[in-house]
Amino acid sequence: MSTMKIKKTALMKATELLAYREHSEAELKRKLLARKYDSAEVDATIDKLKQHNYLDDAELCRQQFENFYAEGKLSVRQIVAKLIQRGFDKDFIEQLIPADSDEHELQAATLALTKKFKTVDDKNFRAKAWQFLSGRGFDSEIIFATLENFSDGS
Repeated sequence: MSTMKIKKTALMKATELLAYREHSEAELKRKLLARKYDSAEVDATIDKLKQHNYLDDAELCRQQFENFYAEGKLSVRQIVAKLIQRGFDKDFIEQLIPADSDEHELQAATLALTKKFKTVDDKNFRAKAWQFLSGRGFDSEIIFATLENFSDGS
């Protein structure tokens, strides 16, 4: 008795992927094409999902930005990069950046530094901290202010 595996349609696979977590249109399209679905079928699937409001890039991007921003662990630059990687439009993402982003950056940088460095005894602390924060996407003004505050608080 042979068991024949039935290949799922792109729509079936897309809804299965969306059941696990929300995806951007670009991300979903990329995953379906990687699974060797025909591009016309993938496009039709994406259109159908959008018509039934299962895909809404603007709303999903807004939610994810707000979640990352509220967590306070990532720099705005990191958040933007992460969302671009997930297939969202850079111009749309940049419209979501609030006016108080400098204050957020300072808090996020301080949190990251506090978690990474328990003490400032190391003679190379400033250089290591600068490299660490710069690698996390913080700009030089924020890093400088964070190091000043961090040194004062220790």
